[in-house]
Amino acid sequence: MFRSDHSASDDPGAPFIDVRANLAGRVDIVTLKLFLAVVEEASIAKAAEREHMAPSAVSKRLADLEQSVRVPLLERHRRGVSPTPAGEAFLRHSRKILRDLTQLECEMAEFSSASHGARGHVRAAANESALFGFFPDALSRFMRDYPNVTVELQPNTSTGAVQAVREGVVDFGIFWGDQPVDGLKVMPCYVDRLVVVVPQGHPLSRRRHLGFVDLLDHPLILQEQYSSIQNLTERLAAEAGRTLRSRIRVAGFDAVCRMAQAGLGIGIVPDYFVTDRAAAMHIADVPLDEPWANRLHKLCVREDDDMATATRLLVDFLSA
Repeated sequence: MFRSDHSASDDPGAPFIDVRANLAGRVDIVTLKLFLAVVEEASIAKAAEREHMAPSAVSKRLADLEQSVRVPLLERHRRGVSPTPAGEAFLRHSRKILRDLTQLECEMAEFSSASHGARGHVRAAANESALFGFFPDALSRFMRDYPNVTVELQPNTSTGAVQAVREGVVDFGIFWGDQPVDGLKVMPCYVDRLVVVVPQGHPLSRRRHLGFVDLLDHPLILQEQYSSIQNLTERLAAEAGRTLRSRIRVAGFDAVCRMAQAGLGIGIVPDYFVTDRAAAMHIADVPLDEPWANRLHKLCVREDDDMATATRLLVDFLSA
């Protein structure tokens, strides 16, 4: 008979087992990391390889873990494993514990006698625009002042970057466009401008600027499905009662430019990505005369997150 507190039974002679104490005493950091790896890999064998352990040892730890929490955490099937509803809850708390432990290690390093200035490791997710157009110069300036801070940048769409912050996979994210940000703290970060990239000699290449409707009579180079630019152009075309003409869809701004170079259509990219390479690639960039073409990129963190010093320093620097 299991009880969460002494009042759960009317039988004073019944054995009392404190499930909470049992869990705290038997679940360690290695087990949390293994559980996280198994869920992310959807396979015990792949998780074992990732964590440099024998599959049998991983299976034993998972069995002990489920015995400790007294509910199934994983559902086994022919394609691998997936978390049960209880496993989803355990995963959420595991990620938070591991994230807090990383922050603890970073902050303790700041008190080391060998430390010179702030130390720590910061994880960020950002869309392609931020990775290539904003971060290189910004991080160069930041790291001159904080050489002991390391940064891990994870490429993602704007939607994916926000979700990664919400799930605790990263410390902060940079995004553009309308995203669900409930429970997140959002602050302005930087501005860029969208332009139309066209082959040299294209009828639109001689224009000083273009409106969005000017593009709809020409084949467009579409971008990946969850791209914020792609979502916006599809919505604007629908509002105008038009459909996007296209012969090709690609992922990444470099691919858009190269497809335009090959004469396969016209595309929309940030100005920084094409300005310096237009002549060499035999393409032209024409400004978009639309209010939404001036894009404010935003930075988001978890609203209830107690940021480590290194993360706070970088977030403050980027949003200043």
